[in-house]
Amino acid sequence: MKKWFFLIALLLFTITAQADVVGEYVFEGTLGDKIPVRITFCVNGEYIAVGEIFYPKAKHPAPILLVGGKEDWGYSLKEYQDDGTVTGLLSLKMQFGEMEEDPAEFLEGVWMNPKTGKKLPLKNMELVSRSVGDVLEFLDYEDPQNIGREYVYQEWNADDQKMMVGRIMFRGAGKNKLHFDISNDRHAVAKGKSAPDRPAILGETTHDYFYYENLNECNYGFGAFFFKRFVVLKTTSAPGTLGCFGKGASFDGVYMKIKQ
Repeated sequence: MKKWFFLIALLLFTITAQADVVGEYVFEGTLGDKIPVRITFCVNGEYIAVGEIFYPKAKHPAPILLVGGKEDWGYSLKEYQDDGTVTGLLSLKMQFGEMEEDPAEFLEGVWMNPKTGKKLPLKNMELVSRSVGDVLEFLDYEDPQNIGREYVYQEWNADDQKMMVGRIMFRGAGKNKLHFDISNDRHAVAKGKSAPDRPAILGETTHDYFYYENLNECNYGFGAFFFKRFVVLKTTSAPGTLGCFGKGASFDGVYMKIKQ
């Protein structure tokens, strides 16, 4: 009886996990002509892409976290270090099939160092696999009791010749409820915090996300999606709601957990 219960639970978990997945990719090729690279990522129903980039011939080979999202032309991904520093920008131009389950074709791609501006084309890229079960491991969602107190990122802005910095502070406000204080310096500073009497409420089933609407007088709204190492913030309101921040600033970004 216990065996059957375990198998049924495993099947339900697998179905739920697969339903949340809209793409799994494993690419192998080179940066430029000489640097071998392997790019692996999985895309969930919110079109958040999570994976890793691996340079096997590096002095100290180790996978580097990739997080990004789907664009009309393909995928935009960034390399993140544990302290939130962005060390690489990836653009993967792809041809998608008419149906979501149809194979996607890699067309071209570029890796760029955000500080130096150096670019290297992705060459000889082969789609080793589009559906590999272990790619699902990257969709590693956070448990509500383990949501951190502080998340950050920093990315070099070539125009202003300085680091753009984003920071989020969370604190508990009751079961599955959070207060937040966010500051994101991307071209202009976007700042905001939850109202004292209106904390963010985590999702009813999985508790690894929340949506918060009408943050300020511009009625700005956003979603927060929690993974074990980071949180992704995405604007959910219309472009006009960005007016309270100026210069198109928003909360959008990937913030790495630095304080539990």
